[in-house]
Amino acid sequence: MVELERALVIGRATYERWLGTEPHEIDAAAAALRELEAQHALLTDLEIRARRARQLKRFLDTAVAPVARSAA
Repeated sequence: MVELERALVIGRATYERWLGTEPHEIDAAAAALRELEAQHALLTDLEIRARRARQLKRFLDTAVAPVARSAA
């Protein structure tokens, strides 16, 4: 069971690394991986992905807010 759990954690981290768009989901995957293997190679990529996802969310919030206000 330990090997299956390890594979699932690494699989989720890999998914979030390539396709993750929600910063909290990426952070959760990184936290689970960090518990399993504190120096795993994916951790750096996950941190970068989470930072980019947060930047994109801020950008979209800034861009969409004026449009939402004008539509109301």
